Amino acid sequence: MDIVTYHDIEDTDMAEMTLACFDHPYSKEHVKGMVQADSRLPGWGGELYAVDGEKVLGTCGVLYPRAKFGSTIKRVAGIRNVCVRPSKAGAGVATRLLEEAHNKIREEGLEHSFLMTSKGLVAHSLYKKLGYRDVYVYPAAFKYISKSDTQVEFQECEDFSRVRKLYMDSVQGLEGLVVREDDYHVMAEARGWPDNDDLHLATIEGERIGYAMFKKGRKSLVCNELAAERGELQRLITGLEQKAEGCFLVLKFVNPKYEDTLKKMGFKYSTDRWGVVMKKSFDDSKLEGLFHNGIYESF
Repeated sequence: MDIVTYHDIEDTDMAEMTLACFDHPYSKEHVKGMVQADSRLPGWGGELYAVDGEKVLGTCGVLYPRAKFGSTIKRVAGIRNVCVRPSKAGAGVATRLLEEAHNKIREEGLEHSFLMTSKGLVAHSLYKKLGYRDVYVYPAAFKYISKSDTQVEFQECEDFSRVRKLYMDSVQGLEGLVVREDDYHVMAEARGWPDNDDLHLATIEGERIGYAMFKKGRKSLVCNELAAERGELQRLITGLEQKAEGCFLVLKFVNPKYEDTLKKMGFKYSTDRWGVVMKKSFDDSKLEGLFHNGIYESF
């Protein structure tokens, strides 16, 4: 079994491999576009492939975001899109891919590697064997909304720099994957997720009070992120409640600093969930504070 980069893979093989695990096929042009748009990706593309002869057995992605440890911002590694074709499950393909990814991470001189997964997956046990430990469970808050009265209006977002500032202000004092790059929205467009079209600025009588990223789902309004101007959090959430009248308002990627406000407003808050962030350290440093992971910082 050899480990190669995307340069050595044919488009049809790449598409077959990624469709084995994901809902969409990759191509070389797609990877090239991500490399050009996303400064977190290494020049070699960040895509590793396990091959046996002419057959692709699995793939694993690597990128280099920034994370906050106390008051220090460090460049770290992110493991993404680990995938093994079903016929090769349990044959050591994922282990070999991750070992090579870790070699590249060490070559970069980085101290930490993060990945995002579900505790319900078999892979979770593999990651633990390779030295990863759970550091964060994605919290969720939800509330059934019968009726809400508010003057809040939501409009299409064109001021991404304002959104980034509000977000960075909202995560002051938190640790983890909270460092948002200046061109985050360009990265998202290249990757195809999250959807910038779901991002809305909130106003009252023309005055901005914050933003929210939300989309109407089946009998629910799902908000992946929100941040408010100073003192406007409750009014921003009330605006979302009006959007969710007659269904559940679900908040995901919840900023832990909002927990008390949400509970006072009648939301159920849960951390008993499968989604988890794991971390492997190549030194002895640890995360000590309150962890968070932004929607645009997920990989």
